[in-house]
Amino acid sequence: MRIAGSGSLPGGDYNEEIIISGSGTVNGSASCTEFKISGAGKAGGDLRCSGKFSISGSGKVDGNLQAPEVHVSGSGKVDGAVQTGNCHISGSFHAGSVDCNELHSSGAISTDGDISGEDVVIRGAVRCGGLLNGERIDVECDGSSSADSIGGSFIKIRKKGVVAGFFQKLFGGKNSDCFRVAGSVEGDVIDIEYTTAESVVGREIHIGPGCSIGRVLYTESADISPEAEVGSCEQNIM
Repeated sequence: MRIAGSGSLPGGDYNEEIIISGSGTVNGSASCTEFKISGAGKAGGDLRCSGKFSISGSGKVDGNLQAPEVHVSGSGKVDGAVQTGNCHISGSFHAGSVDCNELHSSGAISTDGDISGEDVVIRGAVRCGGLLNGERIDVECDGSSSADSIGGSFIKIRKKGVVAGFFQKLFGGKNSDCFRVAGSVEGDVIDIEYTTAESVVGREIHIGPGCSIGRVLYTESADISPEAEVGSCEQNIM
């Protein structure tokens, strides 16, 4: 099914692609093989795809989204939860929550709730309203980013040398800001810089320049930069 100009489709089960290259709306929940937006499109309920969901224009899903692959290179919004295998963001994307195997974002991603994935790689800006969780979390901040808390086996947070104006305007914050964590950062191996958090808990911890941490609790080693502020540092002997 294709909408090339301006039009709409009823919700339902479609055993084929839904392609919107103009301005189109699916009125209600729907299932399809693939859902592609290269113009301005909207799904007015839950959307389930057996293949790829992609946006290269502007798109919105009023409910939950399920798809093996999610690609956003334009502007996308999902009011509900996103469940996917691979999620690739190079534009701007907001969701209620994201649960995936792999997340690779070089744009701006934000959620009201959790972001969860086995491999989470961010080269841009992120605003996570809940837990940012992954087996591997590798963040290179471009602008001001935040999360309620962070948990994972390997956690690395760095700041790009130059803050791009797009993300600075979108998320705000001063050029010195990188990652603000409201609660704790907990993991096995943690290597962070330009990060603020109440506590950092892990086995091997490196606190780099620009960090402001209330408490560091480690089991094996802790290395703290003289350019970081740490309230206390203690070894937890098991």
